[in-house]
Amino acid sequence: HSIKRLRKAAKFASLLETLTTTTKRAPSADDEETEETNAASAETTTKPPVDEHTQMEARAYASWMRGNLALEQNQWQTACNEYQTALTLCESLASDSSGNKNDDDVNEGDGNNANLQQLELFDFFTTRAQNVIAPLLRYCHYELQEKGMSPTEKISFLQSSSSVSDAPNDPLQSKLHSLKAQTLQNQATTGSSMSQILFRENNIAMETKELRMALLKIQDLKSDWEEDKNANTSNNNASGSDAKFMALLNGYDDAISLTNQELKQLAALKSGPAVNAKRFQLVNILGYCKYQKLKLVMGRNEGLANDIIRRNKKKGMTLKHFEEVAHLYDALLQDGRAVASLPGGGSLEDFDGNTTTSAGGAVEDEFLLEANANILRLRSLRCYYLAQMHASPLVHKYPEALALLDQAESLAQEASEEIGACDQMEGGDDLLENVGSVLEEMRGEKCRVLAVSYLSKNTTSTSGKPLLERLHDYDIPSVPASSITHVPPKLEPMACKPSFFDVALNYVSDYPTEELEHALEEHGEGASSASKGFLGWFRR
Repeated sequence: HSIKRLRKAAKFASLLETLTTTTKRAPSADDEETEETNAASAETTTKPPVDEHTQMEARAYASWMRGNLALEQNQWQTACNEYQTALTLCESLASDSSGNKNDDDVNEGDGNNANLQQLELFDFFTTRAQNVIAPLLRYCHYELQEKGMSPTEKISFLQSSSSVSDAPNDPLQSKLHSLKAQTLQNQATTGSSMSQILFRENNIAMETKELRMALLKIQDLKSDWEEDKNANTSNNNASGSDAKFMALLNGYDDAISLTNQELKQLAALKSGPAVNAKRFQLVNILGYCKYQKLKLVMGRNEGLANDIIRRNKKKGMTLKHFEEVAHLYDALLQDGRAVASLPGGGSLEDFDGNTTTSAGGAVEDEFLLEANANILRLRSLRCYYLAQMHASPLVHKYPEALALLDQAESLAQEASEEIGACDQMEGGDDLLENVGSVLEEMRGEKCRVLAVSYLSKNTTSTSGKPLLERLHDYDIPSVPASSITHVPPKLEPMACKPSFFDVALNYVSDYPTEELEHALEEHGEGASSASKGFLGWFRR
């Protein structure tokens, strides 16, 4: 009987949800006059009959009733989904009520009654979410766990359950951590995961349980950080993933520390085939952990540099922005050189058992070629942004900027060749495209710096206009350009001798004849009136 009543209530709740969120207008009797009117009214859409707050409330009520029905029918998965939807909607309604209350505080008059109503709505939806829906959601999660779930499914459900309550003493949080630790312990003991790694063309077996557990923990932390980073990126908030990023770096530090401890234990043993094989294995594990950590840090730093460039490219980069990007590429260059000097690589036959920091930089394999190519790319970008710093209006050191641009262009061409030669380089095509686009920017920047350098030396124009707006203006230098001639040429007096007019007559045909005749007539009339008298020719 209760299931029948719940089914009926859920049906009416779904109908209410449909009625409050529909946007299609029902056809009326007046619309049936012509076929064209009917076709137009069928495609006409109107606003929903209620506001957005009421729509959310109807959806929350419908989800809650469907969850109750699924709970009575022992459909735990469906109940979890519906309760989670209702909980999210109630929390959104509570936050909207709080936001509207703050907005109403600005207005005066009858705003006090509205504030009280919004406060009441905030308490109602918060209480409904925390005291009614959240316990039901926890109960459904518990039933799902008891039905026999895999460890991964249990962890995912506990994570969604722990998001209901952020209290530090939440039992679900402690159970989640204990379940994760137990799962890692089982995986490390059985050796089902992270039994071997691939580093510099060597398959390295993970024989110790502690190292396997450390790498499994790193894998778990990395997946959590990537999920949190993607969620924060979609919400335009990248600060929430910083704590998980630092936890991931600490995980790599723990694995590096464990490897160094085992290497110290082997240092007291005499060299032999078995001891050297164990040292070779640990040295490659150490190089792998350091490489993964450096790769993570380099990716984050280069992402920060690209974000600075992307945000300020339209409105123009300032000296401060160039300094920030150049500092990031300084750190990237240091990390890139550290990658090139990592231990590991080679073969067991070439390994020197007396050194624990194996000559990883001396092994000329694909890994080292890729690291050197990346160093050339980072050096090129560092020189490029240093050149832009020197060419900024506040610094205006144009000769230094031109020298840095020449160096950056040379390094970029060399990096492009080296990256193209590395067939198996991760993201090699994207890096080649990026280097090519930056190389074009370098050439354009070099032309701009040359023009600005010339203008700063040779112009004395007091006009505030840029060069393209004063192309036809003649900037007179304060000092003669050279001792050969004057710029512009000085005017020199010349006697009106017959030979001068003979020379000028040779060029008369190059000018408009009608205008010359008109000018002669005007001057002729004036000359005839002014030259009357015996010595009129002398008064010219």
